Amino acid sequence: MTVKITILGDTHIKSFEKLPKEILGEIQQSEWIIHVGDYTSIQVIKGFIELKGTRFRGVYGNADPMDVRDRLESKDILTVQGKKIGFTHPASGGPEENLESKVFTDFEKEDLDVLIYGHTHESKVIHKNNLLLINPGKGYLETNFFGPPTTVVILIIKGDKIQGTIKEIKS
Repeated sequence: MTVKITILGDTHIKSFEKLPKEILGEIQQSEWIIHVGDYTSIQVIKGFIELKGTRFRGVYGNADPMDVRDRLESKDILTVQGKKIGFTHPASGGPEENLESKVFTDFEKEDLDVLIYGHTHESKVIHKNNLLLINPGKGYLETNFFGPPTTVVILIIKGDKIQGTIKEIKS
């Protein structure tokens, strides 16, 4: 069986209706959605839950208000098809230069297959320390900014194989 998971984060939107339509389409075609924080509104979480129910998993980020923090954990682990997926924002935010080592430390006692984090707005899919390391990038559209593009990561689990692909979002 093949399982598709849409991974996103750093949406920084006030309502679910502001979610880019292309991202919504990917979520609708996926079995699961994982969001790594910085929704900035509980309304966004409610939209994900309405769309995916128990197949939505998320953590809060450093830019999330208390109602979001009260609803979600700062880090979580999901097992799909026997693959262990850990994810965090991290909630402390902070400088990007030590972020990866902090994320590894947060999950050092876990035997993960995939480790996902957000915060940097820069997408990444690499193999490191015997696991797949993923950052989905930023999940909101900007019309007059020359920074990183809007992206999600599509994670495919098929048997023993795990593949993550960065998808650039245009609309």
